[in-house]
Amino acid sequence: MPTIKSIEARIVEIPQKVVFETARSRTEVSRAIHVAITADDGAAGLGEATPAEYVTGENTESVLDSVQRAAEELRGRDVRRWRAFCEDARRLLPGKLTACAGLEIAIVDLFCRTRSMKMAEFFGGVQDSVVSDLTIPIVPPSQAYELAREAAPVYRSLKIKVGGPDRTEDLERVRQIHLGAPRARLRIDANQAFEPDDAIVFVRKLEDLGIPLELVEQPVAKEDVQGLRYCRERIGPPVFADESARDPASVMALLKAEAVDGVNIKLMKSGFTGALDIIAMCRAAGVQLMLGCMLESPVGIGAAVHLACGTGAFSFLDLDADVLGKPTGLPQNYTREGETLRV
Repeated sequence: MPTIKSIEARIVEIPQKVVFETARSRTEVSRAIHVAITADDGAAGLGEATPAEYVTGENTESVLDSVQRAAEELRGRDVRRWRAFCEDARRLLPGKLTACAGLEIAIVDLFCRTRSMKMAEFFGGVQDSVVSDLTIPIVPPSQAYELAREAAPVYRSLKIKVGGPDRTEDLERVRQIHLGAPRARLRIDANQAFEPDDAIVFVRKLEDLGIPLELVEQPVAKEDVQGLRYCRERIGPPVFADESARDPASVMALLKAEAVDGVNIKLMKSGFTGALDIIAMCRAAGVQLMLGCMLESPVGIGAAVHLACGTGAFSFLDLDADVLGKPTGLPQNYTREGETLRV
């Protein structure tokens, strides 16, 4: 009966290959918290918490502090009772979604290691590989063209960040990406940058240019649930929520309002326990699922890959932080073959 001997956390920096700019942030170096949970028999699990302050209100320092504060009470717990561990972490750290996610990934990793099983098997073992898109951030249109052209032989789907200060440039960026990768399926992500009517106009202008979209992600402010529904009712591509879908409670509000066609789950928002609840809710409601990321290292991406393979729940995957960042040499429990991620 292994018990938790120690819980330790440290900051890890992940330089980006290209400055990763969205409507809400600009990142040259992503900063993550790695959480290591060690059992008294020497087994160890590793988790990750990479916060986005505009989404959960947490930053690197606050996550580090949260994990260190919770560690004192969580030590000595039975590793087998991982779910109780997760519930206690959320009780100790109310509203600290990303900090709890790091602890949850670490305890599930440890639980699986004590049983010599892959996390994908723990989550159901539905499949052993998934396919991800590649994200092109807010960059000048000419650079976007080159990035798309380089990606075209490898990636069938590209996710494009829009919502910069110049809408004309946003349109031209998408157009250049379409020219650079004419066969790619295109997804746009505004990170809350539009007013509802502006989002509708933007999508219709792309349609007028002959550029089809696979989906539109978070076009309006995260609090504007009715704005999401307004967009959903007036544009053709499916509308997905990201920042509006932070945890099961916020997803329930979206489902009740019939505001979206899909939800982007990210472990850094929901952790494993919240993700499993959201999967069940969306499946019951007939709402599509995407699994995304927040510039994590391979540790966080690996946890997401195993969840995706284990559950088989996701129609869309946006797990590309490991190729957007420079190589780190950090532990990796999956392999990547271009767009394909395999456990």
